[in-house]
Amino acid sequence: MDIVDYVKDSPLKTFRRGEVLLQKGESNQHLMALRTGFLKVTSINSDGVERLVWLPGRYDIAPTERLFSKSGTVRFFYTALTDGSYYQLDKQEFLTLAEQRPELMAEIARGMSDHYDDLLQHIDAIDATSVRERLLLTLLYLAERISADETVDLCEHGLVLTHADFANLIGSTRETTSLTLNRIREEGFIDYSRGRCIVFTKKIRSDFDL
Repeated sequence: MDIVDYVKDSPLKTFRRGEVLLQKGESNQHLMALRTGFLKVTSINSDGVERLVWLPGRYDIAPTERLFSKSGTVRFFYTALTDGSYYQLDKQEFLTLAEQRPELMAEIARGMSDHYDDLLQHIDAIDATSVRERLLLTLLYLAERISADETVDLCEHGLVLTHADFANLIGSTRETTSLTLNRIREEGFIDYSRGRCIVFTKKIRSDFDL
């Protein structure tokens, strides 16, 4: 069976913004092949602070950290960042099919390598000291996660984020995040209005000498 046919023949599920699809510690033997929308993968520390780990979008398979693991326990929280849909895959069936197709295993390896690069880029954003730095690097991460263009309209790609969303993503207060968004808009790093955010990746990279 062709892998595309296998995925499309799998049950199609929908999700709504804010819906928790998987929780840390939950037993799970299925994979989600994202068709539309975005999820946010987060951890929560002992102080109750949420930290963004990854942002799965269209064509991604989640939970990636459980793909080749024998354990069915989920390590992070998977929450819908937008409305969307996914194909629910049986993990063992998918891996059995992949083992029979070397080209598919190679594609999975490339995808995991890209995922590793995403994680390293986001670690840089988390480690940044100021809210401004964390916000700029997170915006760069989001933009480059969905497009290779130097000007990226997040809304056009289905990613509509509020001030509260940005605050949660960078671990700051809504008030501080709102002030910082206005500041970096005035500095020319973004164009932000009524939830529509256009990110100028080249300017951000230049600011950080990336």
